[in-house]
Amino acid sequence: MVDFVGRNSGEPLDSFIDRVVNPGSTYVKRTKSVIHTVAELMKSNSVDHRIGSTVKGGSLGKGTAVKYRADADLLFVYTDITSVEMLKSKLPDLLKELHSVLALSKHKVTTVKPTPYTIQFTIKVKGRLNEVDLLPIIQLDTGDRSIETMKPIYDQMEANEDLREFYFKCLAQLQVDFVKTKDEQIKRSIRLLKYWIKTQKHVLKSYAAELLVIKAYEEMSKPTTGKIQTLNLMKAVFTKLSDLKNLKVSWDTYYTPSSYYQPLPDPPYILDPAFPYHNLTKQTSKGIDGKYVHLERDAKKFLANLK
Repeated sequence: MVDFVGRNSGEPLDSFIDRVVNPGSTYVKRTKSVIHTVAELMKSNSVDHRIGSTVKGGSLGKGTAVKYRADADLLFVYTDITSVEMLKSKLPDLLKELHSVLALSKHKVTTVKPTPYTIQFTIKVKGRLNEVDLLPIIQLDTGDRSIETMKPIYDQMEANEDLREFYFKCLAQLQVDFVKTKDEQIKRSIRLLKYWIKTQKHVLKSYAAELLVIKAYEEMSKPTTGKIQTLNLMKAVFTKLSDLKNLKVSWDTYYTPSSYYQPLPDPPYILDPAFPYHNLTKQTSKGIDGKYVHLERDAKKFLANLK
């Protein structure tokens, strides 16, 4: 029988999630404390520019981390950088500053790797390594995230293709909020799907898994809190994964996809609700990427045995 790795025979699915998949509260609290310490260190030692606030993202910030597999994004919002163009020009210096301050951390930081947009590193918490990304950004939205209010931002992005990646980083808070605010029962299924993807060595991105579960829940007519059956939600998720030719995931929360995709991509697609032009499933010139074909195959097998 195909099943989740480590699940005992006859073990209820929710019991398995609590035992194997969900991170312990002590570990999460300790990891958040360490990440917070790093964030405060960066803010206190910023040299030439002022960091006004910090957005905590990644699976840790969204509340979707799997046991012993917490990753975090630290997005530093600079208040004296007033445009995306200015951010682009100053980003190399900002990253150098963050890199130099990181060396002052009292926590063990390893495998520090600068990228064009971030500083990536790992940090040890209770003997476990956690991946962290530091990202300098600016505040683009005013807090009112209606389609009408967000449209000027997306229009600027559309008109400045060379700046889209910078806009993308600055809109990461919308991604965090879109997932973070979901019910804990939904997050349990998100963690379970992430666990399955990891143990089966599939390539679906963490954010794509989060969006897939959220969409499956919505298409179940959003059962009331406390009445979400994990098994039923997972069946809905694997049903979507087992039919890639009809996998269409998108929202019109912040923008209308048809305004930026003309036409919409061929399925499968999972469109970022916060950022036009970001499709989390890749296709090749010959059609569906072979990696996703394997995912579809395994999802079909799994769905047939899910109990």
